[in-house]
Amino acid sequence: MCIRDRLWGAYAQKKKKLMDTDKDVALTAAHPSPLSASKFFGSKPFSAANRALEDMDKEPIDWQIPNL
Repeated sequence: MCIRDRLWGAYAQKKKKLMDTDKDVALTAAHPSPLSASKFFGSKPFSAANRALEDMDKEPIDWQIPNL
């Protein structure tokens, strides 16, 4: 099993039915556009991705952007 997609927004989430959810994990969240940013920021999609990876005994991702 692997994380195949992050479905952000209602339009993308409708595509989940096209996926083989026995093989792939699709993480959903609000779209990060200015119109729904408040819902996106509270959804913690990157934390959800790391939890899913840890559930599959895989290394979590360090999502931080290093100082340039």
